Amino acid sequence: MSDHHTSIVSEKTNPADSKELAEKVINFLTEKKIIKKELSDCVLGSNGHKPAENFASILEKQNEGFLDLRTNGVEVIIERKVFENGVNGLEKVNCPKCGQNQIEEDWGTALANWYEKFDSDLIKCSNCLSESSITEFNFEPNWAFGDFGLIFWNWGIFKSEFFTELEKLIGTELKIVYGKV
Repeated sequence: MSDHHTSIVSEKTNPADSKELAEKVINFLTEKKIIKKELSDCVLGSNGHKPAENFASILEKQNEGFLDLRTNGVEVIIERKVFENGVNGLEKVNCPKCGQNQIEEDWGTALANWYEKFDSDLIKCSNCLSESSITEFNFEPNWAFGDFGLIFWNWGIFKSEFFTELEKLIGTELKIVYGKV
């Protein structure tokens, strides 16, 4: 069985505010007993927060056997990250100006430049010749770029109200990325 993840990302968060925002969200989720406060080995590659007794309150449908999985926690990201969809692959990388699919272009350099905070993360569209930041392109399936995010490992399908509640708490629009490894 492969592991599935749902990333909830604020692309507009100031990097300097990521740690404070993470504490605010963790406190919110622990007060509602959705996650446990203490960290444990429940996510891939780092520590995360295990589900608490009210975890199901934010789900439309939980993954069967989810609580028995070793990887079933919430990972909190407070550094620059490309939140991608794993092995789901990419179908399109559309220009934000003209909508033309640019998946065949060399967007890998722009992606690396964004991640490393180099001067130019621009891609020139081969159709309309406009230049745009890699973060402005429309990835299908969704990708997100940010300095703050939550990755829920193997939880299931979330209620849309949960995303709305988090947007109000965080104060920015959120982008949702579904993936699997």
